[in-house]
Amino acid sequence: MKHLFLLVVLLYSSVVTTLQASDVDKIENKIVMNMIHSLSKNQIISIYTDSQKIKILLTDLEINFVDRCSNADVAILETNKLVKNCKQIPILTLKYNLLKVYPSSVASFFWQKGRPNIVFIESRLKSQNITIDSKFNHFVEESIW
Repeated sequence: MKHLFLLVVLLYSSVVTTLQASDVDKIENKIVMNMIHSLSKNQIISIYTDSQKIKILLTDLEINFVDRCSNADVAILETNKLVKNCKQIPILTLKYNLLKVYPSSVASFFWQKGRPNIVFIESRLKSQNITIDSKFNHFVEESIW
């Protein structure tokens, strides 16, 4: 009987954890999709990414993943690898410190202390002539922290 009770408790906790992870993915998907649509006004957006998670997370008919930055409207970068041909397009980083690594990065989405964080860099948006949706005005920073 004790074993059965333990099994039920373990199954319940794994189901709750799975549901929470699913909710986090939904939140992340919605935020990243809104950011991408704000950075590119194209109907179908071509994205270059080095993140497997983003490729799985962004399953949308309006997204077309490409193999080269030169063919993309927006790049979403998670690693500190030098990426060629990404200087002409807006870059969304998935780690805040990558804003310093990539001078053409205009925004960052990252998790900190269990909360999603959004940052747009004002001077970089202006230099690339990008006007974001007004719903993101609260997240515009003058400079990198």
